[in-house]
Amino acid sequence: MQSSISLKPRKEKGLQRFFNQAKNLPLIVYYLTSTFSISFLGEIIVGYTIIYTLGYDAFKTPVITTLYTALAYILAFVILALLPSLILKNHDPKKKLNWVQKLINLWKTDKKTLGLIDLPTSLDILLSLLSFFLYVIVSGLILDLFKNLPWFQANQVQDVGFSRYLVGFDRIFAFISLVILAPIFEELIFRGWLYGKIRKKVSLVPAILIVSILFGVMHGQWNVGVNVFALSLFLCGLREFTGTIYASILLHMIKNGLAFYFMYVLGF
Repeated sequence: MQSSISLKPRKEKGLQRFFNQAKNLPLIVYYLTSTFSISFLGEIIVGYTIIYTLGYDAFKTPVITTLYTALAYILAFVILALLPSLILKNHDPKKKLNWVQKLINLWKTDKKTLGLIDLPTSLDILLSLLSFFLYVIVSGLILDLFKNLPWFQANQVQDVGFSRYLVGFDRIFAFISLVILAPIFEELIFRGWLYGKIRKKVSLVPAILIVSILFGVMHGQWNVGVNVFALSLFLCGLREFTGTIYASILLHMIKNGLAFYFMYVLGF
């Protein structure tokens, strides 16, 4: 198993721990809003660039939709995880940072915080498979609870950005987007950058819940949001246990891969 990344805050007891972690609330809100806004900004920049250069109808083709997905994810990750170090690289440490630089400096990260230390192992594969079966059970239980709410539409079809009737190379591009790109970059951003930042400020359970709630909210639909919230509980758990995001990426790929198979191969 990979070595722990030691993201855990210093252990404290009772009210002291509560108040000390509560002091970090503004910073946690900043990390959450940064994740949401930068992800949205990436989609806007890439999306409108494609519209202005290729036209809106270009999004009807799977290859352009895949390109859009890849570039939006990459741009968001670069802004959050890589750009801050580049911007502040030549800053004189003797000089104080201005308020903009201070905000950017809070985004700075490293491989350890991102969960990119070492290499994937056979244990990552085993844990991802085991976690998938547990996720299916927990997700089913949570969905059953929400089904009792009159406004909850459990069978609402998820909009994944692709037509449900794809063949040939179009299906391959959809597979690349949904089963490969989305799991890798969502894990880099959510269980890598965001979880790494928040876990340093609060204890385990709040960190997992905070990241998972945002992950669910950003998927839009209630039924999908509840499902991926349950998924994120296990993704964060794997990140915490292994110290890396490799098992999380594998679990995410398994989940999306099976969904892709049922949707585009079996036609469910």
